Amino acid sequence: MAAGLVFHPLPARGFREVPSVLENTPWWGAIHVAIAAGFVLCVLGGLLTLIGGGLATRRWFNALCWGALTVGMIYFTGVALINGWVLHELAHRAGQETALYEAMNDLIIGFGWLGNPLFLFGLTGIAFQEMRSGALGMNRWAARLGFVSAVLSWGRGLGSATGLYFLEPLIFANIPAFLWLGYYGWLMAQAARAENADA
Repeated sequence: MAAGLVFHPLPARGFREVPSVLENTPWWGAIHVAIAAGFVLCVLGGLLTLIGGGLATRRWFNALCWGALTVGMIYFTGVALINGWVLHELAHRAGQETALYEAMNDLIIGFGWLGNPLFLFGLTGIAFQEMRSGALGMNRWAARLGFVSAVLSWGRGLGSATGLYFLEPLIFANIPAFLWLGYYGWLMAQAARAENADA
């Protein structure tokens, strides 16, 4: 997922996908399919965390954050797949099939409004809890990096929604945020393994 975001072009002043950007980005489809695959892994990890219980969901706020992250990623997987499989192909015919292209654009914007705030609320909350309590034993600097990355990741959506387009490049804050989430998941797996060994 982080690798896909590295090659993602800058947003074009707003949420709508501009056909010329899609046409001039040959890897647009591959970028978004890679991102969608990473989102699916986030959903699976979130479901396992919620079902498995334990340290990550012992407090209600932690469980709420994991639930928000998981549901948000379900919607965001749709955004990435429609972007990669549908809009990329439609971009070449956007002039002839304007209504269809705009309908797909509206669909991903709607999914984005549902998915992005939920996901970022969950991620920010999880990072904040780890920074505050250090429950998984993460290094303090790593916990702070996760929290700062999560907070900065709000910038792209806020910038596009409010017209503060100078915030849109903060889409790339998602790269360290997702890498941090992967590290957090690895630490959770290590903690679960140690807990099972002691049982």
